[in-house]
Amino acid sequence: MPYTVDLRSSDRPLFCLVMCFALLASWTAAGCAPSNEFKAPPPPEVDVALPLVRDVSIYAEETGTTEAVQQVEIMARVQGILEEVRFEPNDDVKAGDILFIIEKAKYQAEYDLAEADLKLREVAENKAKIEYDRQKTLFEKKATPETNLVAAKAEYDGSQAEIEAAKARRDEAKLNLEYTEVRSPISGTVGKTMVKQGNLVTSSPASHLTTVVSYDEIYANFSVSERAFLKFIDLQSSEEREKSKDEVVPLYLARATDEGFPFYGTFNYADLAVDQSTGTYAVRGKFANPDRKILPGLFVRIRVKTGDLKDALLIPERATGFDQAGTYVLIVNDENKVERRDIEPGNKFGSMIVVLNGLKAEDRVIIDGVQMSRPNAIVNPGKPIELTIDDSLLNPQVPEPPKSDSKDSQPEQPTPTQPESTS
Repeated sequence: MPYTVDLRSSDRPLFCLVMCFALLASWTAAGCAPSNEFKAPPPPEVDVALPLVRDVSIYAEETGTTEAVQQVEIMARVQGILEEVRFEPNDDVKAGDILFIIEKAKYQAEYDLAEADLKLREVAENKAKIEYDRQKTLFEKKATPETNLVAAKAEYDGSQAEIEAAKARRDEAKLNLEYTEVRSPISGTVGKTMVKQGNLVTSSPASHLTTVVSYDEIYANFSVSERAFLKFIDLQSSEEREKSKDEVVPLYLARATDEGFPFYGTFNYADLAVDQSTGTYAVRGKFANPDRKILPGLFVRIRVKTGDLKDALLIPERATGFDQAGTYVLIVNDENKVERRDIEPGNKFGSMIVVLNGLKAEDRVIIDGVQMSRPNAIVNPGKPIELTIDDSLLNPQVPEPPKSDSKDSQPEQPTPTQPESTS
């Protein structure tokens, strides 16, 4: 049964009044509702900073490989059965230590035979001398023909030559006997034996027995491009180049897992000419390695100081971006509008990087909020952040090498802070 409302005549005015108030409330609510129009979000807030201005040392960085200063492949110099192996792999040995014994009894017998043969030759030489003296006396008394004197002289001279030959055979046998004791020519660490005990080794071709490596000092070989080398030469005057010949040129080395360049060494050798096939100039550094943290054969990074840069601009590396056009930063102009600046990055010092070109000291660089910024967009920059850096990173102090008469003397490992990687 449908629901109905029975309104008496006396209630109708009240009902109409209620309906009017309801309609008025609905119209009022509809008029106060917000309009469906797009409102732009406020400009994103970004942190900006002025580039830090400092005098810095400029470094060139190259890749290279390490090489042992002393590494010897131990080869057999006589043929025979390998009787003894007197070391364990990775043992530390000293120069002169016996590593192998090769059939010593055989070569001892050959030496004894050569020694006995020498004595026989000496006896024969003594006999020939007596006969020659006798014939000489008789000839002086005209008691023997000259032919006998000549024959005795020839016999005596021949016996002397045979003594020299016997001495040479004796010395050769002595050398072969000494070669049966295979000794280490250097102090270092010995590798595994390449020939097992009881096997035959030969001297022609020589059998490779083992390898001894000294880790106390390590070479780092690297090459610089022809352009970089010429740029370095052009930056130096003739007086500076002449002076640098007598100065210690510091180098810094980093392994693949190193933060910064913790190893200090010195310039050791430069090639005599540029390699025309590669267009590079070969250079070598020498590094002390008392803790044996640098192994031969490693791929390493080498850093060398090439000059000083006055009033260099430094910014945090996180403020830089990279795309197909190269490295860039975003700056905020006077109208708070974002602009892109393509830059030429230089060396990295800690978390800061040098900007060689493309930036001015008064540019407000976006440090944080780069992801929310794009060129020509309006941003809300805060008060510029004051950048700081440890000045010891910019111009590290190089330790003085110890005084020594040897050209190959090495400075001790330094303790000061070293410049960090550019990668």
